[in-house]
Amino acid sequence: MDYKEYPVPKEVRHLVESYWTNILHPDDFKQDYDYIIPEGSTDAIFMLNGNYLRGDKRNDSQHLVEYCSLVPSFNKAVKVYQKPFTQLLGVKFKPGAVQQLSGVSLSELRDAAYPLEHILPELADLVMAEVFKKTSIPKILEKISSWLFSQAKEPLQNHLTSAFMARVIKQKGSILISSFCDSFGMHKSTLEKNFKHATGLTPKQYTNLIRFNYLLNKIMFSDSNLTETGHELGYFDQSHMIKDFKKVIGITPKEFLEKEFSIPKLAALSISNKRQHFEIY
Repeated sequence: MDYKEYPVPKEVRHLVESYWTNILHPDDFKQDYDYIIPEGSTDAIFMLNGNYLRGDKRNDSQHLVEYCSLVPSFNKAVKVYQKPFTQLLGVKFKPGAVQQLSGVSLSELRDAAYPLEHILPELADLVMAEVFKKTSIPKILEKISSWLFSQAKEPLQNHLTSAFMARVIKQKGSILISSFCDSFGMHKSTLEKNFKHATGLTPKQYTNLIRFNYLLNKIMFSDSNLTETGHELGYFDQSHMIKDFKKVIGITPKEFLEKEFSIPKLAALSISNKRQHFEIY
């Protein structure tokens, strides 16, 4: 698996957390399925080569992603069936960006994925035209950045949501939401309303996902045992940590490692870079 993040120009960093690409190789497939891990963000995903079936447990259905989709934030791992050499290009949006660009609140988006042309048609047309011309990825990213800048020159001021996300990331998901609200002199319901509108998630769901992704990073790339990892991430005990892990992906950390999944590495790698994308308050 070749995962890469690209620098985002300063003029659109208020809209975009990161640009990324990923290619799957034959030796990445240890099972006939894999999992996409929720990261608490919304992505525009462009299929540069290949396609995949994306499951939606809420509707007991599958969604074929062939060209480009908007994938809203979600809080449970999604089972997918991909093929070797599937190549993706992604735009990971910051909170409030999709609303600013499309007029659509993320709290209104409840499906597993949407055709991007239904939400951001100009972006879909722009990128797929370049994909079919076999334009290089750096050139495509330049065109995406230019389009974003032309659509939203004034940064959307969402200090409350950004401050909360920065604090959660800094503390690896181990945070008391009530204490954060007290530090800003606001009621918890104010944070919940603003955060849900900007991200499609509740503050509690987001904190749980960030802590899960740090846990995923540790068990995939660290030599620390589960006890040490649990203590570092603020879990009361190992059983609590395993229970939270199963809530997201449906299996225990041990079962997860035995399966040798590949796609979750995307989230595990991404969480390592996430802090730099948000101002730390």
